[in-house]
Amino acid sequence: MKNMYFVLCASLLLSIQVEAADLLGSMKKATSKVEETQTKVDETKAAAKDAVSSPSQAALALVKAKLKTGSSKEQVRKELGEPANIAGEGESQVWSYDVSSLNSSLGDKAAVAQAVGVTVPGSDKLVDITFKSDKVHTIKVQGE
Repeated sequence: MKNMYFVLCASLLLSIQVEAADLLGSMKKATSKVEETQTKVDETKAAAKDAVSSPSQAALALVKAKLKTGSSKEQVRKELGEPANIAGEGESQVWSYDVSSLNSSLGDKAAVAQAVGVTVPGSDKLVDITFKSDKVHTIKVQGE
């Protein structure tokens, strides 16, 4: 009888350990997802904080929110489309995007303003994305 009781207790303890290990694994996965989400929120907040009233800075913040250092050329094309200009060859290239093409509402406002003879400051600038070995190295507004 004692042996049967001992076996029953031992098997109960083993099943509790297995359940605890599963629970711990699930908690680790959940913690990882929370940390990943927090990182994305922090990156978006930083990009929004960088956005100021000028169209060029707003476009720069938009690009930084969509991309990050290390994004591939394929990811950039997917997010922003084809660049207005590509300079350089091989390992180091600079892709340039018109500020007004990055933000459709800005582009619409700039077109209306231009139609009535008004220039929207910064709407004619370019955002340059510099690549090193097919990965985003820097993102900046040309001439700033």
